[in-house]
Amino acid sequence: MGLWCIIAVSEANPDQGIKYRHAWNILKLDGQYVHLDATFDNSLSHDGVIRYDYFNLDDKRLFRDHQPVIYPAPACAASDRFYYREAKLSFTKVEDVVKRAQMAIRKDMPFVFHWRGGPFTRDVLLQLVQALEEAAQKRNRHAAVSFNRSQAVLQVRFPTELPGEAAEEDANEGEQYEGV
Repeated sequence: MGLWCIIAVSEANPDQGIKYRHAWNILKLDGQYVHLDATFDNSLSHDGVIRYDYFNLDDKRLFRDHQPVIYPAPACAASDRFYYREAKLSFTKVEDVVKRAQMAIRKDMPFVFHWRGGPFTRDVLLQLVQALEEAAQKRNRHAAVSFNRSQAVLQVRFPTELPGEAAEEDANEGEQYEGV
C-alpha cells in the first residue's frame, strides 16, 4: 500500500497488571507519525460495532494506557489525525452529542463518539449519560453506555429496556488472548 510502518513493542509491567509485552504500529501519514493499535481496537469492538479508539493517536493519547516503547521510535505528534476527529465524531459540547445521538436513535444504530470538551471526569460522564438518556426517552428508548476512559470514547446503544449503569471498558489484549 506504500505506507511507511514500523512495529512498536512495549515491555510487560506486572506491577501495573500488564502481564505481556504488547505490539502495535507506528505509521507515517503525509509526513506525520501516528500510532495505530488494531489489537486494542479489536478488544473494544463487539455487538457488530467496529471501534477506532486507537486509530492514528499521538504519543500523549496513546501513552495514557500503553507502556513506553522498548527501543527508539519516532515521536508521534500529529494530534489532528485521530480517527473520531477526522470522522467528525469528536465533540466539545453536550448539545452536539445529543444532536448526533438523535440521528442514531432515529436510525436504530449504535453511536460511538469521542469527548474532547475538557477532562473526561465522572461529572462529565454523568452529564453525557443523562443527556443521552433524555434524548433516547423522547423516542421511547434508553441509553446503554459503555466507555473507554483512557481515550474518552463512548459507545451508546438505544434499547427499549432500561439498561444498567454505564460500563467502563478496558482496551487490552489481556485474558482473552492468554495461552494463544
